[in-house]
Amino acid sequence: MPTLHYLSLIFLWPIYLLQAIWVKKTTLKLPEPKGLREGIVRLNNADDSQLSIDTEVVSSSDPNTLSILVIGDSAAAGVGVETQQQALTGQTVQSISALTSQQTEPAAQVRYHKLKWRLIAKSGYSTKNCLNKLNHILSQAHQISADTVIISLGVNDVLSPISAKTWISQQQQLCELLYTSLGCNQIIITSVPPMSAFPALPQPFRWFLGSRANEFNHALTQWIDHSSLPCEQLDMRESLSNATMAEDGFHPSAEIYQHWGKMAAGLIQLNKQANHTSANSVQNKTNDR
Repeated sequence: MPTLHYLSLIFLWPIYLLQAIWVKKTTLKLPEPKGLREGIVRLNNADDSQLSIDTEVVSSSDPNTLSILVIGDSAAAGVGVETQQQALTGQTVQSISALTSQQTEPAAQVRYHKLKWRLIAKSGYSTKNCLNKLNHILSQAHQISADTVIISLGVNDVLSPISAKTWISQQQQLCELLYTSLGCNQIIITSVPPMSAFPALPQPFRWFLGSRANEFNHALTQWIDHSSLPCEQLDMRESLSNATMAEDGFHPSAEIYQHWGKMAAGLIQLNKQANHTSANSVQNKTNDR
């Protein structure tokens, strides 16, 4: 049964169309931030939490290196801030470094000593665009691996004519590719942001897109709950309800990126601890034989 926001198209589609054209023409176009898009940092060194490239070569199979891949749209790319250090990737790396430095385990027992990170994102990317890009990279025989993948996609899909069902199908294809080809054991999918709160969008177009974003998020939650893939949903809609956005009124601000990075780092830390506990349990059972 059609929901209210789709029924509204019968009467309001000319207004939605005009407002969509107006938003596209008048919204401030912000560039993607400057900075590195891949590198390695030492996790046991509090002074090495900046986005940097270590001189030591680390293989993709190094058991002491945690590898993270951030993929997605303009928000994943960091639009809204000036540097990658302020963006999602930089904030996640800094938060993981901070959490690691607070660990009480002896250094010899800490599994991960380095963090290898990479960013694959571009303004305007939909889930289909991202899937095609990743397939292209893999077809070029590039060596990519990731223990954890952070996904930021959905806004451009909500802005497109596709249905929530089609979007979920594309998300599933993307996650299956990440799991089978990259060997990741954790896929963090960020919920579509609350587009009903985007200052750049006029009413009633803002309400319509906000309703579609909610529809997409509900479908995402339902799919993750029943999926066998190692996916989990990161939802900031309530925890950042009063946060200000970037100057274009459409992208995250430094405050939002900082909070986003901390939440992602927290999920990664929990996954690391779970894997570490599981590995110790297996080792103990082996020793008891």
